[in-house]
Amino acid sequence: MPTPPEKRDATGFAVRLVVIATAVPAAVVTLPDTASYVMPQAVRDLGLSGGEAAGFVRACGLALPALLLVTPAAAAVVRRVPAWLLLFAGLAVLLAAQALSVHATSIALIGAVRVAEGAGGGVVLPATLALARERRECRAAPAVWAGTLVASLLLATPLTLAATAAPEPDGVEWRAILRPYWWLGAIALVGAALLGLLRTRSGRRHVASSPSRGERVQLLLPAVPAAGFAFLAVVTTYDWSPGAQLLLAACGIAGLLGLAVVGSCDAVTGSPLGYAVVMLAAGLLTMPVTGPLAGLVGGRAVPLTAFAAGAAGALVAALPTGVLGRGAGRGAVLCGYGLVIVAIFLLLTMGATADQWTLLAPLCALGAGTGLAVGAALGHTDLGPALFGLSLCFPAVLGGHLVVGPLQVAKVGAVTKAGGGPMAALYALTAAYRLWLVAAGVLLVVLAAVTAWVSRSRPRPSAAGPAESDGAALPAG
Repeated sequence: MPTPPEKRDATGFAVRLVVIATAVPAAVVTLPDTASYVMPQAVRDLGLSGGEAAGFVRACGLALPALLLVTPAAAAVVRRVPAWLLLFAGLAVLLAAQALSVHATSIALIGAVRVAEGAGGGVVLPATLALARERRECRAAPAVWAGTLVASLLLATPLTLAATAAPEPDGVEWRAILRPYWWLGAIALVGAALLGLLRTRSGRRHVASSPSRGERVQLLLPAVPAAGFAFLAVVTTYDWSPGAQLLLAACGIAGLLGLAVVGSCDAVTGSPLGYAVVMLAAGLLTMPVTGPLAGLVGGRAVPLTAFAAGAAGALVAALPTGVLGRGAGRGAVLCGYGLVIVAIFLLLTMGATADQWTLLAPLCALGAGTGLAVGAALGHTDLGPALFGLSLCFPAVLGGHLVVGPLQVAKVGAVTKAGGGPMAALYALTAAYRLWLVAAGVLLVVLAAVTAWVSRSRPRPSAAGPAESDGAALPAG
């Protein structure tokens, strides 16, 4: 007896949510470069010299630049092929790289594994977004995607650090940084295959949305700043001065903001609530904030409770945004910015000895504010502009790291030259982190003002070309 359409649709929707909830964190959790925390064990096991140790750190940092380069191209491709098929391919590459990490016994092989992981993640993220937006009448899936993305960005570094823990007091599972939580990708791969099977058996086929040439070109525009940031992420590891890195990072972030503003006002890549600018803010104020914080408050012994609470806050705040109208959605976006400003202020008041309960309030505010803003903005954004905004998010993540990293290097270098000890270095790292928080707070106010401006009520031109179907699946024939 054939499965009734109602039951088939409910099953497909449930599988879609499971795939989104596992594939997004599987892609994001591979991005942090935590090689410096496992350096002694990796150097011993691989037999590396002093110069090769620097190459090991450099190789482990290639995942995020690779993701930056692949995401815009994958965003253009997913407009032409079934989202589940592209997702399956991306997850297969990601899992294959993680499986091969066991046999990575040289810096070159480790670099290849990290590039493949980043490339797979760069395919997975646009595919999951397209999967969430397949049916425009269904608003729950985009809200789940938004909350899951923000939660993953907040938790990525703490989870990767925690994955290196071992039962022995002095043990470190250093290879865990190459394949953190691989089972998430495995679950998502099975779900993607099941989703494809359900659609094949139901006689449904993907209907290409036939994006215009202008949309295809504009979806590829973020590849330019992404390539620039990827290049900087690699070359600045070769003894560049912190001042030069900061200058280039500031110029890159300014360029991203300009592209986000232009894209938000465009007929093709624009959205009513300034989604591109909101995603830029989400990239700058999630992983670049929680990553250094996790290192300061515990390193491999990071207290996960507060970070997990922040991630849960992102999910809880994003879920109701699917039912908001445009006016309420704009208010929710600006309220989200306000919560993040509160979080930055609270983090500025804390010292290097903050415990997990002290961190609870700022991380919950950070997660809830970012999840609320991203979810509300995505709820009123079509697939093309949503993919454009996603392509700007991860260059912003890297841009934030290119600011906080040189600040910490400069502060610690000054302390080391003055003959300071470990505690002095810790306080120098904390001082650098606070400087980054001040800069992030200033950027946040600017981004909130820009979002309020681009989301103001005004007549919006409609893009030329056929109506967008967001890749909806329709009965064959």
